[in-house]
Amino acid sequence: MTLPNVVKTLSYDEILNENLEIVKSLLPDYKPSESDNVMLVLRAFSYRELQLRAFFNSLAKAFFLSTASGADLDNLAETLYGLYRLPGSKPYADMEFSLTSALSYDVLIPAGFELVDTTGSHFAKVLEDVVIKAGETSATGKIELQEEIISSKVKTEIQVSPLPYLKVKQLTDFINGSNPESDEDFKNRIRVSFANKSTAGSALTYKSFVLSADERIKEVKVLSPSAGVVDVVYYSPEADEVMQERIENTLNADDVRPLTDLVQVKKANEVLFDVAAELLIKSNTDAVSIYNTAIDSLKKLYFTIGEDVSIAKIIDALMVSGVEDVSLTNPANNIAIDDYSKAILNNLDITYKVIR
Repeated sequence: MTLPNVVKTLSYDEILNENLEIVKSLLPDYKPSESDNVMLVLRAFSYRELQLRAFFNSLAKAFFLSTASGADLDNLAETLYGLYRLPGSKPYADMEFSLTSALSYDVLIPAGFELVDTTGSHFAKVLEDVVIKAGETSATGKIELQEEIISSKVKTEIQVSPLPYLKVKQLTDFINGSNPESDEDFKNRIRVSFANKSTAGSALTYKSFVLSADERIKEVKVLSPSAGVVDVVYYSPEADEVMQERIENTLNADDVRPLTDLVQVKKANEVLFDVAAELLIKSNTDAVSIYNTAIDSLKKLYFTIGEDVSIAKIIDALMVSGVEDVSLTNPANNIAIDDYSKAILNNLDITYKVIR
């Protein structure tokens, strides 16, 4: 990334020499010495000027999407693009609702029914209607903690507005939440959001809305298998029913989906593949370090939704500095991946041999 011209490269020595030239122009007979008082003052002023220039650089960076961060990025996104950082995803847990005895009619625990922990500071809501059918004494459902965190062991088993004869028991901890959106992910979503200002129904428009539905979503691909049909394929290691529902609700909003589009949301199928290879490493080198570097490089290999697994790409990842050659035995051929799937690196069987 090239920095804007307004952001200057800083050098203390250059600033000191500039200030020294100014002094020489004012005092032609002055001969600088490292130990004189003038040089002491010049060094202090030059260091102070370096700090000021660095401060001005930080101010300038706050006005550019490519360099802004933190609160500066939040304000820039809100002011210029009308977007806000995703706060993260709320985790959820399984809850059992039970009655002291079976009744002759259905008992409805509505979506949005509130629960709280014993401290009164942590609240949860029922995600979907839960029905205890006539003649039965219990039913299970999911509750969502009203906090954006990865997980929590808090128990929310107290009813805010108690229902007669109803007991609740939390069966699991809260899981599958996520942290607030990172600066880099936020910037990428801002760039994609430009499509929202154009004709509704474009691939980038759908991608933008999906990415804003759940912070855990890592990748989106939009396909149109036939006229009027839009398949939205997403990938997330934490994909679950809650994420699916959030995406569907977002894309089916009246101000998002064109009336002529049939939108189908699908989770990308994971196609696991193994890699087996022998690395030929040059002698008189740190073979173990080179081997570990090659492994790390391979683990960073990323295939997008619908991208074929290429043997050449695998070999290229293993050919780090110090590796003379790679003997790849698995996969033996390129692996074809359809548009609704994503290749995921699974087991590794990588060995090495030192050669002369």
